[in-house]
Amino acid sequence: MNHTDLQRRLAVLGHYDGAIDGLFGPKSKSAVIAALTSGPDYPVTSLDIEHAADRLGVHPAKIWAVYEVESSGSAFIDGRPAILFEPHRFSKATSHRYDKSHPHLSSRFWNKALYPRGQASRYRQLVDAVALDVDAGFASASYGGFQILGENFAVCGAADPWSFAWRQAQTEGDQLEAFALFVEGRGLKGALQRGDWAGFAKGYNGTAYRANKYDARLADAYARRKVAA
Repeated sequence: MNHTDLQRRLAVLGHYDGAIDGLFGPKSKSAVIAALTSGPDYPVTSLDIEHAADRLGVHPAKIWAVYEVESSGSAFIDGRPAILFEPHRFSKATSHRYDKSHPHLSSRFWNKALYPRGQASRYRQLVDAVALDVDAGFASASYGGFQILGENFAVCGAADPWSFAWRQAQTEGDQLEAFALFVEGRGLKGALQRGDWAGFAKGYNGTAYRANKYDARLADAYARRKVAA
């Protein structure tokens, strides 16, 4: 998608009333933020989780465990899906062409210093990246309660990275649907069913999962959730 097409999408949604000229300045960036804030942000329910668990053939506590670890309990913050922008993914998606000109957005290697803690700063990273490359920008952030990267838009049933990001900004139910599609599409259902948390974390979070102890955190969250069920 190019910037002109994105402006048209934002205009149709009622968030952009400027010129459709492909010049992605402050007004266009604000429109993206507005579109991803408009909600309705409905929370996921226990019944939603039970239906997804039936679909995947797992105990609901396993889905709650992923939600807990990935979202830290906050799928939406300030009306927008919680995000994490990944500069190394943006670098790869853009063939490293912005590494020198925009080092705060694009890095050939993972760098902890490029990850701001606050959501406002992360959203600034996102819209600044989108101003450079629409598809790569939206593809390089993870969204919502299950923190799925936008680069997985197709397996999650979206037409493009922007459509995926917008859908993640609607409800936690939409985020849950994307999670189920991702687990099925990436062949992770078996690992989730077996409780193979290392295998699941490797497929879900990548080979660096050990550094963040994702497998141990998922196992602990599942044990707690199952006892409480």
